[in-house]
Amino acid sequence: MHVSTLVLAALTSALAAAAPAAQHTKRACTVTFPTNTATIHLAKNPAVNIPQDLAFTVPNGAGGPCSLVATFPAGYPIASSGQTQVNVFDVDGPAAGAIVGTVTFASSAAGPTFVTINSFACRPSMRYRLELAGTQGAVDFAEGAGAGVAVTYNC
Repeated sequence: MHVSTLVLAALTSALAAAAPAAQHTKRACTVTFPTNTATIHLAKNPAVNIPQDLAFTVPNGAGGPCSLVATFPAGYPIASSGQTQVNVFDVDGPAAGAIVGTVTFASSAAGPTFVTINSFACRPSMRYRLELAGTQGAVDFAEGAGAGVAVTYNC
């Protein structure tokens, strides 16, 4: 009986150590939209390439990572034609000039759309360039008021 008590005590200790930590609820993220635009307008054809730079201001001490996201409520109007995949370039961060993500902007009639493009260390100023990846296409939508390209932090 003494052996079974020791085995039971050891088993109870092992299970307690393997038990998951207390569950924490995820905090709502702080969301900031670009400071320099109200409309996303991208266009590209053999004669013209119209990219767009987006600038975000993040407060000092913001909890990271900072994530570049595309967020749209259900049924949000996005006009597009041709090839609509968008390359996202870092403008002023540690990977300046590099493609840091790709996204195809879309909204769903069934519910909200939320896509993380990439996550980065938070900086007070974060700038990205959006440019159509294909040879011919266009994308247009209103930016802000809870829709468009944003940076999230303090999640």
